[in-house]
Amino acid sequence: MDNKTRYGFIKDEKGWEEFLKRERIRDYSQVHVPAARMKTWTKAAFLFLRIYIIVMVALIILGFLHVL
Repeated sequence: MDNKTRYGFIKDEKGWEEFLKRERIRDYSQVHVPAARMKTWTKAAFLFLRIYIIVMVALIILGFLHVL
């Protein structure tokens, strides 16, 4: 068997590159993927969630200090 038809374990970086060329696979580790855009309602929901968490933590701390 020659190098182009031999299928086996990939032992090093060169073997990986040969595999990608032989199988015509795109190396997706080199492709830049843009971040998804967040919609306005999603941003608002996360903002209110942060505010809710801060208020709850403050109430728990005040409760442990017997202020309330």
